[in-house]
Amino acid sequence: MKEKNKHILAKENFGRSMIEVLGILAIIAALSTGALVSYSRAMRRHNLNQVIHQVALMSTNIRAFYANVDSYESFDMETAVKFNMISEDMLGQDQFLLNPYKGRVRITLDRAVQDGPNNTAFIITYYDLPTEACVMLAQRDWAFDEKVGLLGVAVGENGEEPNFPNPLSEVFTVNKMTAPLTMNDAAEHCSGDNPLHPRSSFSWKYF
Repeated sequence: MKEKNKHILAKENFGRSMIEVLGILAIIAALSTGALVSYSRAMRRHNLNQVIHQVALMSTNIRAFYANVDSYESFDMETAVKFNMISEDMLGQDQFLLNPYKGRVRITLDRAVQDGPNNTAFIITYYDLPTEACVMLAQRDWAFDEKVGLLGVAVGENGEEPNFPNPLSEVFTVNKMTAPLTMNDAAEHCSGDNPLHPRSSFSWKYF
C-alpha cells in the first residue's frame, strides 16, 4: 500500500513539475517575443534616422563644396568619395552607394530653374525602401528654405522612379514643394500594387 502511495505521489509530483516547466517555457517565449518586437522597432527607427542623417549630410556637403561655382557639372562619385561628401558606411563595391536597407542610392544632376542651365541642381534617390519608411519620410517636414536648398521630394511605388506628386525634373525654384505629403497620399503612392515585394523609392531635389 505504501509503495502504491509512493507511486501515485511520484506521478503527481512529475505532473506538477511538467506544468511548472511548461509555465516557465511560456514565460520565456513571451519575453523573447517581446524582445524581438522591441528590437525590430528599434532597428526600424535606427534605419530611418540613418536615412535622414545621410541625406542631410550629403546635401550639406555637396552644396558647401560647390558653393563658389555656378554648376555641379564636375560632380561624380569619385569626387564625392575623395572629398568626403558622403558617409563611408554608404560605400558598397565599385563605389556604388547603399542605403541602410541595402538598396541603391543614386545622385543625378538636373536644372534648378525651368529652361535654365543644366547641372544647377542635384537629385538624391533612395531605392528599395520598405513602404513604412517611405511613408514616414513622405510625411516629414523637410524645411524647404533657401539655406537648406531643398526644392522638393517625390515618392515611387514598387521601387520605380519617384514621380509623385510630380517628377522632380519638373520642380524648380519657382514652384518648389513646401509641404509634406498627407498620410493617404504617402500610403497610396509608396506601397504600389505588388504585395509580394512592396518596396518604395524616394527622391530629394536640391539646388
